[in-house]
Amino acid sequence: MRSGFGCESCGSPAVRLPAALTDEAMIQCDRCGCTLMAWGAFKRRVEAQEAADLRGPAERRAGGAQPDARSA
Repeated sequence: MRSGFGCESCGSPAVRLPAALTDEAMIQCDRCGCTLMAWGAFKRRVEAQEAADLRGPAERRAGGAQPDARSA
């Protein structure tokens, strides 16, 4: 994941998933064990980052606007 996500305590990007993946289940840092956030919130964060990664840098700077076909 290129989002720069990392545990606020130790900086590790690795997470430990709960046995039951419900949206309310808490995920933990795989390095230090710190509780990070609920699985549902983490999924939404990853999905949003993936959507941003699919857009080009120019589109992100323009606030998500589609480029004008005439300027292509």
